Amino acid sequence: MELEERFAEIERRVRLLAVENKGLKGRVSELEKELAEARREAQQFEHLHGKKLHIKEKIERILLSLDTATGKE
Repeated sequence: MELEERFAEIERRVRLLAVENKGLKGRVSELEKELAEARREAQQFEHLHGKKLHIKEKIERILLSLDTATGKE
């Protein structure tokens, strides 16, 4: 292979790598957005789970108070 042919092959490969890199950067960006959304959803789930436990505790205290008021144990 002559020097010019080698250089042309290198340029072709660099262009292909640049195009591939651009596509991969886009994909990484998409995945980062999905990860951020998943984190937000997980935080919301934890918040709702905490609220559910808090409400359950309140209900249990009310039921205990009612049982005590009516003479049940």
